[in-house]
Amino acid sequence: MDNQDSVPIHFVNDFQDSSELGSVYTATSSGLTEHTMSTLTSDAASEYFQEICGQICGRRFPVDENVPLLFPTDDAEVRRLKLQHLSLKLVLGSNYFGPMRDVLAEDPSGRRRRVLDLFTADGTWVREMATEFPLVDFTSVDIVPLVPHPRYANILGYEVYDVYNGIAEADDTFDVIHLRYSMSKIRHLPSLMRELHRVLRPGGLFLYGEYENEAFDATTEDHTATATAPYMVQASRLSREAFDRQGVHAYAFKDVPRLIDPECTLWGEMQRKGFINITKEEKVVPAGQWPQASHLREVGLITQYVWCEMWRSLRPLFINHGMSSREADELVNGAITELMDPGPRQLYAKYHILYAFKPM
Repeated sequence: MDNQDSVPIHFVNDFQDSSELGSVYTATSSGLTEHTMSTLTSDAASEYFQEICGQICGRRFPVDENVPLLFPTDDAEVRRLKLQHLSLKLVLGSNYFGPMRDVLAEDPSGRRRRVLDLFTADGTWVREMATEFPLVDFTSVDIVPLVPHPRYANILGYEVYDVYNGIAEADDTFDVIHLRYSMSKIRHLPSLMRELHRVLRPGGLFLYGEYENEAFDATTEDHTATATAPYMVQASRLSREAFDRQGVHAYAFKDVPRLIDPECTLWGEMQRKGFINITKEEKVVPAGQWPQASHLREVGLITQYVWCEMWRSLRPLFINHGMSSREADELVNGAITELMDPGPRQLYAKYHILYAFKPM
């Protein structure tokens, strides 16, 4: 497998009538989707971003007004995402959970299984999965071209388009759809759930993971950190409020299970309603060296760095939503101090995972 050369990122012209979705997208012999597509040059890719100046100069954000202005899309954010991937892999013990390996087992008919990695970000997950499952074909989709991607024989394409206008694939295409910590990129969650359902094959697996945007402290009776880490709690609350003002689902980890339930009104009179065998689990992601298990202490070290970078990345958001530069600095620096000088605190986050199946 040639992992040295950079594979093109493809821009997909998604200006199609919504009624055409699912009928105009058919697979080509190359594995890329057959709709209006062009290769993004580095100059063209740069047009996806803007640098916001003034008090928050120096961080790069998406130009597209449909993309919530929450996290930057620059090198510092890429480093944070790569470390976040590593910490979750240590927490989960793998790149996946649930019956993924069974679902991706070789098809007796010879058909190659297909996986959609939606909001692929830095692409670490899809590359590692493509290496682990060489007989499975992967498609990577995002709304911005965050990084150049190396070439893998079984990653059919890295595509960039307005996902909120629909997923540019035919009905019943994928055996697995993977979606994680995507809350900050989604405004129309119900529509996205319907699209995921549409492009997933009957019996296909949906894999979802999302952080609960809150800080917890295991040393308190109810594990709230209001008294022990007030800056972190305040920063979490303000970020949720800022998310909400931009139409983002700040509680996506609660909303997704409700929306995919077959009894949800979202599915109307559809024949195969929603998802079945919904299985949920809550994982603890420690911040700091307090866990006894060695792998969780490693997670704790990584999480300290990831969270510090997260608060720095959210400084523009706080300013954009009414805080002065001084107030934002005090909040961010206070949260970072609570993280890096924890004292007796045992800080952690909750990561919610879910898997479910599309009915046969």
